[in-house]
Amino acid sequence: MPQPGHVQIEEWPEESLELYQLRTFVAVAEEAHLTRAAEKLFISQPAVSAHIKALEEELGVALFTRSPRGMQLTREGQALRPRAEAALKSVGDFLIQARTLRENLSGELKIALNTDPDLLRVRRLMDALRAAHPKLQVHLPQSSSNIIIEDVRAGRLDGGFAFVSEPAGENLPPELSGLHLATTSLHVVAPAAWADRLNACSWSDLAQESWVWFTDACPCRSLLERQLSPFVSEIRKIAVTDYEGTLKALVASGAGLGLMHHDEAKGWQRTGEVCIWPHDSLPIGVYFITRADRAADPAISAVRLALRQVWALDEAENAPEAC
Repeated sequence: MPQPGHVQIEEWPEESLELYQLRTFVAVAEEAHLTRAAEKLFISQPAVSAHIKALEEELGVALFTRSPRGMQLTREGQALRPRAEAALKSVGDFLIQARTLRENLSGELKIALNTDPDLLRVRRLMDALRAAHPKLQVHLPQSSSNIIIEDVRAGRLDGGFAFVSEPAGENLPPELSGLHLATTSLHVVAPAAWADRLNACSWSDLAQESWVWFTDACPCRSLLERQLSPFVSEIRKIAVTDYEGTLKALVASGAGLGLMHHDEAKGWQRTGEVCIWPHDSLPIGVYFITRADRAADPAISAVRLALRQVWALDEAENAPEAC
């Protein structure tokens, strides 16, 4: 007889779950039909039935109800399905990493950076790649997001980091694949002497000012145009640049306003060179970009796997804030 305050734990059966049982369970849940699940798994219908029966007996719960319409998940089955899918994904990731490690990769990769390496967690990425593939050399040129996207598409780069306005699927060329790492923010910055004046400004006021502008392909440009265009017929652009150093120098000198990434803006504000407009910011995605047709390339797979580890993308549904 269990004592008060003690919980009696039922021991798990000695038999261990088999992966094929989980695959069959998920397939039947997806198809809601034994025959279609069998076709998907390339096994016979009796084998599918046997797998489900064995799994139900081992778990001690009914996973499906059978009806003329097919197979419907029970309440228990609905609760267990996400766990089964997660377990299969985890095993799949494990096998991918094992295969990648087995490749003993060597050679060179050219991966461009679009902003501060600390923001992009480059040191941790390099540590992970060196540990897994010590013979793989990685070159890290610095560029801007729009140029990186075009160079990856043209094959001049193996991959690169880029700011991409959301949703990425509407803004990336179809030849490219983007791994979403984080969502960060862009801030309006002004000369430090404008701090008091800036506090009272709205978007309509900012639209009347001069701006250090961006090239056509830069995602920052479209985000900023969306905010300013309703208030002016033509935006006053005193210069066009994608280089952060030039933008900073022009803004700090009093030439006009600019748009800077969160970490850069905060850092420059601390030096007293610029001030940040406090009323709004613009969200933007941080992505790792590669060509879609190189998805199976072992070196690209190794980088994407390392990025998933560094950015903890498997532990959270959404990537953490970059700022």
